[in-house]
Amino acid sequence: MLRFLVAIVIASALGYGAFIAAYRKARRSPARRRGLIAGNAVALALGLVLALWVPIRIAETTGSPASLVAISLLWLVGGCLAFLGLAALLGAVFARPPQVDLPSGTSRP
Repeated sequence: MLRFLVAIVIASALGYGAFIAAYRKARRSPARRRGLIAGNAVALALGLVLALWVPIRIAETTGSPASLVAISLLWLVGGCLAFLGLAALLGAVFARPPQVDLPSGTSRP
């Protein structure tokens, strides 16, 4: 039980770090926010594909530990990529970039 709680605390700290980093970067400009949203959406999708779809496509070999190691690595790498991509995506979505004032057409002397 203690190991599970430690794993939850570590995952929460990593997710919070990714969320805050994306939040701060997305607040700089609307273009950076759109780029972060697009990039992290791709990272989330790629992570889900690596963790869920690619292991199914690996041919099952009886008695060979290589396929089990490959599936475990895909779950680990894909799961981490999906988790951090989701945390950063949420950080970028919740950030509001500063409003850019458009020139009004009239100039003051």
